[in-house]
Order: sequence, then C-alpha cells, then structure tokens
Amino acid sequence: RELLHEVLLVIKEIDDRRLYLEMGFGSLFSYLVEAVGYSEGAAQRRIDAARLLKEVPSLGEKIQAGTINLSQISILQKAIREAKKQDQVVSTNDKMALIEQIGHKTFQQTQKEVASFLDLPVQITETRTMQADSSIRVTLTISKELCDKINYAQELLSHSLSSKELVTYLEFITDKVIKQKSHAQKVSANSLSDNLSTNKTKPTPTSTADVAVNATTLTNCQYKDAITGKACNSKWHVQMDHKHSQWAGGSNKVDNFQALCRAHNIYKYKKETNTKYLS
Repeated sequence: RELLHEVLLVIKEIDDRRLYLEMGFGSLFSYLVEAVGYSEGAAQRRIDAARLLKEVPSLGEKIQAGTINLSQISILQKAIREAKKQDQVVSTNDKMALIEQIGHKTFQQTQKEVASFLDLPVQITETRTMQADSSIRVTLTISKELCDKINYAQELLSHSLSSKELVTYLEFITDKVIKQKSHAQKVSANSLSDNLSTNKTKPTPTSTADVAVNATTLTNCQYKDAITGKACNSKWHVQMDHKHSQWAGGSNKVDNFQALCRAHNIYKYKKETNTKYLS
C-alpha cells in the first residue's frame, strides 16, 4: 500500500507536467497501458486515484492505511464526472466527505453511498471481456429513456433491418456512419488539396491550437519523440497543424502541414511560446 501511494504520486507528477506528451503518447492513459504495461482497467483506476490525490492529499494516508482502495476511488471519480455532466458542483469538501463515508465499505456499499450522496440516477455502465475466439462480450446497463430511444430507432429502421436483435441494429448504424464519414473524408481531403494548391483559401489561425480543424481529413497523430522516435499515432481528436506555425511566419504550403492530436497540438504551441500548458 505504501508503494502504491508512491506510484500514484509519480503518476500525478507525470500528469501535472504532461510528461507523456514529450515521450510520444497522446494521453496519460495511453502511456500507462502501452509503455508501463498496465491493463486498461488498472491504468484508469490509478489515474482516477492520482487526480483525486492531487485535490485531496489526505487520501494518501487512507490508501496507505487500507481504509480505501482503488476500486472505491474509481467508483467515486466516475460518479463525480457524471454529476458534473448534469451541471452539479462537487466541491473539494464534498469529495472529502465522500472519502470519509466510503471508508472500509464494500464495492456495492460504496456504489450505494456515492449515488445517494450525489443524488444520481441509474448509471449507464459498460464492461467488455475478451473471449477465447477473440469476440468481445459487452455488458451494458442503460437507462429506460435510452432503451426507449433505441427501440424507437429500430422501429424506424424496421424495413432495413433483418431482425430486432440489438447487435443487428448496432452493425447497421456502425456501417452507415463509416460509409458517410469515409465519403466525407475523401471529399474534404480532395477539397483541401485543391484549395491549397490553387491558393484559393488560406487558414487564419491565431495559434496552433486554433488551426483549421477537420478530423475527417486526417488520420493519425504524427508527433514523434525526438529521442526514441516513438510516434503517437493517436486517432483521437486529430487536428491539422502548421509544422512551422503560421503566427511565426509559417506558410500555407502543403508540405508545411501535419496531423497532430489535440494534446500534442497544444503541447507544441506551449513549447513554441514557452507558456503554461493549456487544458
């Protein structure tokens, strides 16, 4: 438990200074899974704990004493995120009170205490399990409202779907999104190339974080660690960036563009302007 506390402090420091970005990772989660070797669940639990530890330092003592564990902290952090989505303010004092309240509680007791304290509705939860044949078993808990929406959508698509099974509906919708987005990507990429080559339009960003963003025209983040050469390759929130920033005299020529994930785009701007990290 003492070692766990030390590990969480290190993770907190890495998170605070965004050190994973320089090493070529688009997020702290990716770094902990790909570089450190944690499972996805273990990584997220430690991230939740490290971030709560930053706001409530006394949590460290409870972790070392065994009063509270990572699973409980993860439940608490998930509930707090859900409360924020509903515009509910969860103060530091509220978090401290919750930490005290769930001490020595079981997983189920913790869920009940947290939901009651924050007055939360039934949560939409998801678990995924890899099976022997490489298929994924997904278990979902959804609200009645979402279930009703899905049922209505299936009714509207009844002439196009072969059955009422949820997996059939999901495959149909997924194929449709991929087809539409792939077409939009091709059209946008061709349009962008034509505009740049003919100099008809020029982006006018105020910083690399404001560069003309169109994720449908981009693929993977091209950021690389200067020391190891490790590429980020994230496909999450990919944006277009000027290699030599336009505000610093960079051109709009095709060879001056690159794809960066949002995190590395902001990180690049921070390094260029020597400013504090922008969230």
